[in-house]
Amino acid sequence: MLFISLLCFLSFYIALRTVLTVKRVPKNLSSWNSKRKQQRATKALNNGFLDSTEGNWQRSEKLLIKHAKQSETPLLNYLSAAHAAQSQGAYNRRDDYLFKAGEALPDQLHAIQLTRAKLQLAAGQVEQALASLQQLKTATPGHPVVLSLLMKSHLKLNDWEALYKLLPALKNNRKIPQQEWQAVEQQTIIKLLHSQTGRALESLWKTVDKKQKLTAEYLRPYAQQLIDAANDSSAENLLVKALSNQFEPSLLELYCQLTTDPAKKLKQLTKWLKNYRDNTDLLNAIAQLYLAQADLTQAIDHLEQSLAIAPNSPALLLLGKTYEQQASTKDKAHECYKQGLELSLAKPSTSLVDT
Repeated sequence: MLFISLLCFLSFYIALRTVLTVKRVPKNLSSWNSKRKQQRATKALNNGFLDSTEGNWQRSEKLLIKHAKQSETPLLNYLSAAHAAQSQGAYNRRDDYLFKAGEALPDQLHAIQLTRAKLQLAAGQVEQALASLQQLKTATPGHPVVLSLLMKSHLKLNDWEALYKLLPALKNNRKIPQQEWQAVEQQTIIKLLHSQTGRALESLWKTVDKKQKLTAEYLRPYAQQLIDAANDSSAENLLVKALSNQFEPSLLELYCQLTTDPAKKLKQLTKWLKNYRDNTDLLNAIAQLYLAQADLTQAIDHLEQSLAIAPNSPALLLLGKTYEQQASTKDKAHECYKQGLELSLAKPSTSLVDT
């Protein structure tokens, strides 16, 4: 009897274990399938990256997007697939993958939008990139990568006013290296000095520090604007101060354009000549003034000094013009014109005088 009871118990136990095992089979099978899919997705991700590095964009895109939903890192799949699509010029597919990434991972929208902007910039879609970056800046005003990309976008569009407005944020962000924005700041201010007028020009000039105001890069466009606005007096003061501090031919050229009293101008040029006796540009400019006053002797003297230092086309052409004023030296004038033209064609030079 005991044996029969034991046998019945064992039969019941075996049956129960069998039922429980059968019930667990679907769960185990599902877990096994899920794990297998993840393994395939990981393998596809690795192979997709490898294909990308080798430039196999089409195969890379196919592998990355096929297993994106099963991947443990779907964001990498979608963003990498977007890059692969763009590398094939398939911008619509790129945007579709970025959209799917946003749907799958709404908490990663900032990273997705940042990737979108980078890809748009790389594709030359600057205005689209700018729109993406403006949205990001609204959400994260001080993000250094966003600010740097905005700077690059404005540079590509030559939008100097927008760059000027962005400069304070760039300069105040400690995560952006100084060398990254410093050259852009200089370029932006110089470009605006060429284009601004009136109060806007004066306000901009006030932001330039004292040392920069004496350099040709900053002073040249500002002084030219003053001359164009018939404000020769202000331009003269700035140019005299700058040229007395450091002689620069391009600033001398502007000084020669001034409608200042010729005698006053000649006195200033002669004063500078004491410190720069071997400067042909200065000698030519003085000769030009003497010629305007019909002092041919002084004009010829300074031009001969200029040519003794170095043969130069402006001096030869101006000397020809001077010789032409005298009947006895007209033959010399033709020879000077000929030599000046030949020298000009052989080695173009910038003339500071009106020949």
